[in-house]
Amino acid sequence: MLSVLFCSRAKDNPDCGLARMLESAADCTTPAERADIEFLIKFDSDDDQHLTDTELAKFPFAVKTFTWSRGEGRHGLHHAQEYLFAQRDPRSRMLYMTADDFVFTRSGFVSDVLTEEDEFVIMGHRRPLIESFKGRWEQDDAVREWVVAFGPWSPVMSARLMEVCQNFGWQANVDSWLMGLSVALYDLYGVVIWKTHEEFYRRGGAGDRPASTTPNTYNNMELTNLVGPKNAYWFELVKRQARNVYLNMTYGTDLRARNWGETLTYNLRKVGRKPIAQLPGRVIRRVRRNLASLF
Repeated sequence: MLSVLFCSRAKDNPDCGLARMLESAADCTTPAERADIEFLIKFDSDDDQHLTDTELAKFPFAVKTFTWSRGEGRHGLHHAQEYLFAQRDPRSRMLYMTADDFVFTRSGFVSDVLTEEDEFVIMGHRRPLIESFKGRWEQDDAVREWVVAFGPWSPVMSARLMEVCQNFGWQANVDSWLMGLSVALYDLYGVVIWKTHEEFYRRGGAGDRPASTTPNTYNNMELTNLVGPKNAYWFELVKRQARNVYLNMTYGTDLRARNWGETLTYNLRKVGRKPIAQLPGRVIRRVRRNLASLF
């Protein structure tokens, strides 16, 4: 199943095209595909002009809405999307982060996205040159390049990737975070999880969206084509996410307890990571910890 996550604001926002977006989704999906797509939308509590439940009910797929205060506007979009992620259908394994001024343009896009079987994947219609940023991706001039290397993009990603990372990167722009995660994964581990798809959407709004912005009073993690992140700890946090992804790709994501064979293989790998001369001391420390836990 494909979950579409976004925030929508109609009041004072001439770019809002929620009805147009949903109508285009109906036009570009078959009856079978409509059972495999859902829309999760966050509305602002002060927005009295958004589509009503009655208007949304006419669309031939699931539309789930949630309403709370506007807060920091676009600077808090990632918080809203993280909440929407947790409310998605349990069958959902692919995510599409977008905005209410996008429209769908190609039939069959749901089926195409859901043919992707990789647990960890980021998908776009243009594949950025991730490898070109190795060793320099934290430098400001390189940041200004990779943050927009994908063009006008609305990201598709696997739900498992989000589960392992736990959040959308401490910033409003999910696309910028996914690029940061991508270059970190390659820089640290030589791994690329990008794949391309045939373009199936376009953006219909203006480049400047004052109705969707409010003054940013707190988020020095924000990252745009012009500035940020002002807090360099952002890079460390993204590296930790990249490491979590790499470890899950290496050792698997199954949450069940390991059987004896898997445990033996895991322990042999663990022993081999450090000099064998350190093994007696490591064993003694482990025995001490286990004994201490009993008393």
